[in-house]
Amino acid sequence: MLLEGKRGLIVGVANKRSLAWGIAQSAAREGARLAITYQGERLEKNVRKLAEELESPIILPCDVTKEEELNSVADTLQSTMSGIDFVIHAVAYALREELDGQFLDTSREGYRIAQDVSSYSLIALSRCVEPLMKSREEGGGSIVTMTYLGGERVVPNYNVMGVAKAALEMSVRYLAADVGPKGVRVNAISAGPVSY
Repeated sequence: MLLEGKRGLIVGVANKRSLAWGIAQSAAREGARLAITYQGERLEKNVRKLAEELESPIILPCDVTKEEELNSVADTLQSTMSGIDFVIHAVAYALREELDGQFLDTSREGYRIAQDVSSYSLIALSRCVEPLMKSREEGGGSIVTMTYLGGERVVPNYNVMGVAKAALEMSVRYLAADVGPKGVRVNAISAGPVSY
């Protein structure tokens, strides 16, 4: 039970095939107490159904583009868990039309959305959870996000998401420089092929 006694937040569960759900299952199996989030009413029912497999999870709404929802998640975690030890940020999104054709045709709005959801959300989330990690007895913690090879090299039809992943990876470095001295680690993981 590698995570026995640990408390974590998983952001990005959408369905049974999402990497965030696989991480949630593994963390729970290793003894972690979890809070998981869903983005909007459309995903709530599915996430609640999946969460039935976990032991007493906290299930919270969280649109990562809304500061008030991020702050509400942090407040709830502080009051119900007295802080957290880790957070998994598994959130990425780009408009479908931005993934077709040439990167050259990326719209300003499509670029903004991909950067906001896929990259800036890590910064905003980290700002909210870092104080929760300090409030735990041991202090410190771990922030982990999901990246992809398309942030380092051109991958056909990944387009604006590749640029967002590159920004995400650089954000990891800057965040680690800020919170590392406080005992909080920040890392990005690039998952390999996944079978279901």
